[in-house]
Amino acid sequence: MDDSGSINVSSLLNGDDPIEDVDEDLLRRTELAEAIAAELRRTPARHGAVVALCGKWGSGKTSLLNLTGGALEAVDDVQVVKFNPWFFSGTDQLMRFFFDELAAQLREERGLKDKLKSVGRTVAERLGRYSSALSPLKFIPGASAVLDGTTAVAEGASKLLGEEETSVHQQRMEITGLLADLPGRIVVFVDDIDRLERQEIRDLFRLVRLTGSFPNIVYVLCFDRAVVETALTDGAVEGSAYLEKIVKIAVDVPPLPTQALTPVIDGGLAQVLEGIETGPFDRERWYDVLVQLILPMFATIRDVKRYLASVSLAARSAGSEVALVDVLALEALRVRYPAAHDLLPDAVDLLTGTTSIHGRRGNEPLPREQTFVDEFTRLSNGHASTVIRLLFPAAERLVGGANYGPDWGPVWERERRVASAKVLDYYLHRQLPPGRAPSWCVDRAADAIGDQVALTDALEQVPTPLLDDVLKRLISHVQEATADQVLPTAAALLSQLPRVRLGSTGMRSPVGEWAVLGPVKALLGKLVVGDGADQAVRSLFDGVPNLYGKSLLLGIAVGRPDRRGILSEDVGRALKEALHAQLLAAAPEDLAGERMLLWTVVAATGDAGDPEPLEALFDAQVVARVLESAMSPVHSQTFGSVTVRTEMRLAWDPLAAAFGGEAALAGAVAALRRSLDEGTVELSVTLADALALYERYAAGWRPDF
Repeated sequence: MDDSGSINVSSLLNGDDPIEDVDEDLLRRTELAEAIAAELRRTPARHGAVVALCGKWGSGKTSLLNLTGGALEAVDDVQVVKFNPWFFSGTDQLMRFFFDELAAQLREERGLKDKLKSVGRTVAERLGRYSSALSPLKFIPGASAVLDGTTAVAEGASKLLGEEETSVHQQRMEITGLLADLPGRIVVFVDDIDRLERQEIRDLFRLVRLTGSFPNIVYVLCFDRAVVETALTDGAVEGSAYLEKIVKIAVDVPPLPTQALTPVIDGGLAQVLEGIETGPFDRERWYDVLVQLILPMFATIRDVKRYLASVSLAARSAGSEVALVDVLALEALRVRYPAAHDLLPDAVDLLTGTTSIHGRRGNEPLPREQTFVDEFTRLSNGHASTVIRLLFPAAERLVGGANYGPDWGPVWERERRVASAKVLDYYLHRQLPPGRAPSWCVDRAADAIGDQVALTDALEQVPTPLLDDVLKRLISHVQEATADQVLPTAAALLSQLPRVRLGSTGMRSPVGEWAVLGPVKALLGKLVVGDGADQAVRSLFDGVPNLYGKSLLLGIAVGRPDRRGILSEDVGRALKEALHAQLLAAAPEDLAGERMLLWTVVAATGDAGDPEPLEALFDAQVVARVLESAMSPVHSQTFGSVTVRTEMRLAWDPLAAAFGGEAALAGAVAALRRSLDEGTVELSVTLADALALYERYAAGWRPDF
């Protein structure tokens, strides 16, 4: 966000306080205030005048009133008196308090204009007497309490009957004469009328109607027209008609200038977000979201203030895990339409699912989808389609938009947009699920792409339980790597093979080694088939320190009958022969340290026709590793059930082939059992499971597929 130049946004950060002077006028209403002030000075007021400043709650009425008061303070022929109607209760108290307050402010030496001082003090004195004559009871402004009933009545009666024998009517005439000769006028500001109780509003307007004929006194009444008209409506008398009889001039607070508010919000956000670690910020997306979504949600300046007051906490709690633009957009939705925001947790799949029209009839929303769209539209005051289009593109099809395929998921996840289910989940719950790495881990690795040493170091610092997630999220980054970055990046990735888990963990989870092979394959795909690919893969092959890493590399680089590889046929054959030779030359203790040993043997000997079994395979430690690597989990699930069952299977045919047949395999297992009995081989849980499974297969059992 910009700092918005010299814009002073501090007033937006002061809660609901109105602005006090022109330096805080972010909405550029100073000229309007000056025009209102000029009208208040010039409007005929021989019999007084009543001006209404109307606007909805939060529209900035009080701020505009303060600006107008500031303009009037600059002239010497207007005395501004501010009357707070919240300090009274009941008609009698209102009448007395009003004149007491008017008299008190006109007696104030420091605030009284020089041009009005002589007459002003006299008017104040007469108003004080007039107030005492209107009611025998003395009230405390704001406390709604009688000081001392007996004393007050006696005092009032004394003034009425003794000290002040002039009638109330005569006093009014004298005050009228004094005010008629006033070399200027008194402007009385009455704010917050629409926050009073219904009867209090009626009492206030009754006062204005009774006293509004004093010459050179101009009332400026500030209120929400709809609220006041409702309060004044009584039977056959419409509140609007009642107002028309009292109000001479009505001024409506202008609607919020949304386009002019753009730098204001930018400046406010820059200030409240200063020093907070946030997710990536896409300026182009931001202005789309600001203009098309956030600004249309703001009806009053109060909405803007409430929004800015809550943004810092939202951004701070989301941290670097969620794109800042999405946090700002969803916080606007939460502040303005919290009920709509509350629908999001139960609709994550609808908002982020990339299921296309393929596999279902037509493109019409399903009943649950349509119900959500209807409810979201209603609760967001019609902003639903904009929210979906700008934040949840996968759900555009629900509102007549485009379909997005699964390939978009990694893109949104990389950009940390809530369009990704994983990012939206973090936004909603503010915590990472088990196995989910913080974004800074991915960022650090992504920044090191192309530098083998730096990338290896970045990956080594990732805790092993989180490595799988980091590697998978790195795919979208390596897809943008340049050709000269392929070799060092792939080498660093292959160095992590000993740390990744093996096999799948669920119905739809890929085998663990694919966390490394996926980004490596994406990198190799950038190479031109031929000399470039041949040279790169040769270099990677030579750099991988373990046999199973070499076999996995060849698995994604060498072609098959159903898939073309990136290696030339001659190089592919040569590298397979090299793997076979290294397998033959390996010492038993080295083979016993290899992972996926059975599949390495299969990869190295698969093209050898009827190869002789490797002598080292019959070493007891090696037999143990081959048996363990022959096991793999198979997951199944009953239709309609969420329970996933896992059963271990044995790759029987490849296992028997590796040892030269079932008889040779049986001999190797028997030798292993003797070593276990002698204690030269340790029986692990995995090995015990493999031996038990071997016995079942050896007895003729086979899984029922």
